Amino acid sequence: MIEGTALIEVESVVAEKNNILVVHFNNKRKKQIDLSELLKNPPPVFAALLDQNEFKKVSVNPVGGIQWECGADLSAEYLLSA
Repeated sequence: MIEGTALIEVESVVAEKNNILVVHFNNKRKKQIDLSELLKNPPPVFAALLDQNEFKKVSVNPVGGIQWECGADLSAEYLLSA
């Protein structure tokens, strides 16, 4: 880690319809993220997320990103840049 740089982490995440996530970060930012592009031709681990019931099972993971029960995960850095 670079000294003096704060580690960005997800504090909470809520799945909304149409592949949208609302993510709150520890730097007080709130971001609405559309994962539709990622899910148009998903990597195998993300394929289960095409089912909206599975998509809604998102949670914050222990390392500050997000995860789903199917094993898919995304880092806070990815989410901030999306």
